[in-house]
Amino acid sequence: MTARYDAIVLGAGPAGSTAARELARTGARVVLLDRATFPRDKPCGGGVTFRADAASGIDLAPVTEREIYGVRVSIDMRRPFERRSGRVLARMTQRSRLDAYLAGEATAAGADFRDGSPVRAVEIDGATMRARVNGDVYEAPVLVGADGVNGQTARALGLAPLSEHAVAFEANYPADARTLDHWSRFIALDLTGIPGGYGWVFPKGDHLNIGVGGWKRVGPTLRARLAKLCAFYGFDASRLYGYRGYQLPLRRDGAAVVRGGAMLAGDAACLVDPLSGEGIWAAFVSGRLAAEEARRYLAGEAPDLAGYQHALDAEMREEILASRRLQAILQRLPSFSVLMLKYNGVFWRYMTEIIRGEITYPDLPRKLGPLRHIINRWGDWEIARHERGLAADPRR
Repeated sequence: MTARYDAIVLGAGPAGSTAARELARTGARVVLLDRATFPRDKPCGGGVTFRADAASGIDLAPVTEREIYGVRVSIDMRRPFERRSGRVLARMTQRSRLDAYLAGEATAAGADFRDGSPVRAVEIDGATMRARVNGDVYEAPVLVGADGVNGQTARALGLAPLSEHAVAFEANYPADARTLDHWSRFIALDLTGIPGGYGWVFPKGDHLNIGVGGWKRVGPTLRARLAKLCAFYGFDASRLYGYRGYQLPLRRDGAAVVRGGAMLAGDAACLVDPLSGEGIWAAFVSGRLAAEEARRYLAGEAPDLAGYQHALDAEMREEILASRRLQAILQRLPSFSVLMLKYNGVFWRYMTEIIRGEITYPDLPRKLGPLRHIINRWGDWEIARHERGLAADPRR
């Protein structure tokens, strides 16, 4: 069977479902393909920051299990303290629920959602984009590759947005009612102990999600680090279940995400936030931008999809660079950075404003006046030092 559409979207995560939904709303004929049968789970902490929530374009209350107003911070499993906000910072959900809900919203908007459809090949044939799914062929002038870090779209198109991987390892903990009440409005972040990352506790409706992450080279140590983190919080690590490891793709600066009639979005475009490891905000934003450019192209208002590359760089490039700078400085001065978070009310307010999307990462050094030049140059120097070490590391 060969089916013709205006757009093919590969991957029904936040980026793909957002692109399919927004494009279908314009009247375009869209097919949304995913290899998994929904609902399906996916490795992810399941934290949706307020800024990501605002960027989603829909009401996420139906799949929200907790609303977070504060953070319990520790420094390499020592010196714990709390920081609270009077306003919601994040929603806690599970990807099995979130992604099924987003795909349902895309279907309600008119997209043809076909789960259980593993794509065997992605092809460009002149102005026609083609996806082969078992014996079926889907054709369209536009294709959005939102099939994640391990998807085949980027490879098939000859695009290489990846700079490097971070890694994460997580599991679930079957908490009782008293424990869930203790964590009802808080997450925990254990900072400075893992190169390039941190440990976390995220409360869900009936369990806790506990995880650790950092640079790829620390991957072999993460299971032991997870057990140690559980002990620090008083959890019995033998009760953990649903262990999952995954990669977090970090984008190479200025990397191409468009070829012909195809665009990459979300993790396929390697848009993970370097500082937080969060990718849902970027997924929502890139999905929306891809849909907007696809609409212009299909309407004859744009000769190609180059506008998506420009729009994505305008939205993300400075944001990702500023996040990398902040991460690099945090790694160089971890204890000082965390103590700033503990004792400096202005710094805490700025961080909550970033989480809520009221300011951006680049806004933070700008608020430091002339000191921003020192911060930016120092951050760039630390990034360059890290990249030199990465180039010399055979485990890369």
